[in-house]
Amino acid sequence: MAAPYENLVISGSPLHFDYSTPAAVFFFLLFLLVVNPAVALLRWRWRFSSAELATVYIMAAVACTLPTNGLVGKLLPHISAGTYYATPENGWADQILPFIPSWMRVTDARAIKWFYEGLPSGTPMPWSAWLTPLLAWLPMLLAAYGTMTGLMVLVRKQWIQHERLTFPLVQVPISMIGDDDSEKGKGRLLGDFFRTPAAWFGIAIPFLQYSLRALHNYYPAIPEGLPIWQYYYFWDGKFQLRWSISHAVVGFGYLLSTKLGFSIWFLGLMTTLERAVLLHFGIPGTQKVEGIALGSAYLAYQGFGALVVLAASSLWVARRHLHDIWRKATTGAEEIDDSDEILSYRQTLCLLAVCAVTMMVWLYLSGMSWWLVPFFLTVAFGVMFGMTRIVAEGGLAVTKTPLVPMDAAIGSFGASQLGHANLGALGMTFPWAGGMRITLMAAVIHGLRLAEHYVTAHRRRLFLAIMIAVVVGACSAIVTILILGYQHGALNLSFWFFGQGAATAPYRFTAYHLINSAPVTWEFLGVASAGGGVQLLLTLASTRFLWFPIHPIAFPISAMWTAHHLMPSIFAAWLVKTVVLRYGGVGLYRRSRPFFLGLILGHYGAGGLWLVIDAFTGMTGNYLFFW
Repeated sequence: MAAPYENLVISGSPLHFDYSTPAAVFFFLLFLLVVNPAVALLRWRWRFSSAELATVYIMAAVACTLPTNGLVGKLLPHISAGTYYATPENGWADQILPFIPSWMRVTDARAIKWFYEGLPSGTPMPWSAWLTPLLAWLPMLLAAYGTMTGLMVLVRKQWIQHERLTFPLVQVPISMIGDDDSEKGKGRLLGDFFRTPAAWFGIAIPFLQYSLRALHNYYPAIPEGLPIWQYYYFWDGKFQLRWSISHAVVGFGYLLSTKLGFSIWFLGLMTTLERAVLLHFGIPGTQKVEGIALGSAYLAYQGFGALVVLAASSLWVARRHLHDIWRKATTGAEEIDDSDEILSYRQTLCLLAVCAVTMMVWLYLSGMSWWLVPFFLTVAFGVMFGMTRIVAEGGLAVTKTPLVPMDAAIGSFGASQLGHANLGALGMTFPWAGGMRITLMAAVIHGLRLAEHYVTAHRRRLFLAIMIAVVVGACSAIVTILILGYQHGALNLSFWFFGQGAATAPYRFTAYHLINSAPVTWEFLGVASAGGGVQLLLTLASTRFLWFPIHPIAFPISAMWTAHHLMPSIFAAWLVKTVVLRYGGVGLYRRSRPFFLGLILGHYGAGGLWLVIDAFTGMTGNYLFFW
């Protein structure tokens, strides 16, 4: 409930848009500094154990994936904006809406108008207008989130125990929880991390900087401090760099290997140069794509091909583990242990089968052709899987997919081949498959990594906790956004979410491809194949030659604007870590680690605290940082 209110009413720093789930970090910080010590002072045995604290964080992180960018903030406008923004000029009422089944969108024009413009005084809330479409979406969304969870159960042991991925994003809650259940931690209200001066020094730097900016927004006479970002242009504006330092990204970047840190900023710089070359020779790409990578469709194709190969290679490496899962599920092989999973392997495969059938039937009923359904689901979850791998291994707090699955379908089959019904059905997948700036899949695998550290008993209960967080998070966000929309008028809350930006994305996508009904985009297939080929070569070189300096997971997202914006922060972290390891060794790195974790907590802590202050003072637009 707090996330929609923060986003739509307070309009401060976004804490719930990205994979790092800043809102969960801030909530957990308050929980550890205030709630748990207060409970312990009342009675020591009432305090939360490490396993319980880990479960609290996991549920908070899962809930963060739903309220705004992850689902609800897109779902509600997407099922209503088509009617509200339909005009004789755009022709949506005649050319698009008839091909989108009425059961999956709001059809009461008056209820929609009141939602966007505000409810007349004394008029009751038209809940019934939203009930039918939301209930119709329920099977699809539950199946999608069940699939995300099930896929992460399948690769948990492979990624955590066999490949030993670093999971930089989860190092923050691990450090915060510490070893409170050990003999060393008994009698202490705070863990070792909060007793380390370096951690508090790290917390203080972003906290003071952002507090100064917040006070400037209240009292303009107070200096603002450093700007949030600054652009620099070269080569007649074709080559551009954005200089911005995020304390949180610096903190996460310090946890990466120097090879991976170097790869992220170096490949980001190279694709920025590639973009400049494409612009210089006037090569934009003929297909219009959503969330275009640095303004170039070719870079989006390239990144998509690389991402597909990344996902496929990850599955190939896990092939023996996946074979063991199949044996355990089908024959009950006793030598294969699945007791430490949140679902048994047999339950997981059954869950995935039921979810797959549910999604295929739902998409078919929404207007998607039977032959397109399996292609789309494979691409959507393949892209999501690849992005999750990147976040788990690369610790990227902010990233997006280079190409959305809907555009992959357009490029592969051509809009002219797909027709009205398929285009309408593809457009209506935007709420859960578009952008992927934050997903449940990433939250679940990071939660399972945290559980590996702390939750050793009754791990099967964690699946129920995750599902409770999903249902409660989604339902509370839906109710909150609807109430706020009817009270204030959704257009007055956020023009991005409810104006002709994100709200109309499905309809603009469908309308564009109906008007520009192009055949198969061969350049998409060619450039995507080339990107996949480069990714394969990077993967082979990285695994066979220890001296090879490039890590392959950096290539698929190197062209995204998110990676472009993170480059200075990743570069700073890489440079400092390189110097520390060279002149101070591993010992100095370990001693300096709390400082950089403190940067993350100070960054998110300042943003969260000022949101609370703004909520009480009525201040709006107190924007401190982008991520």
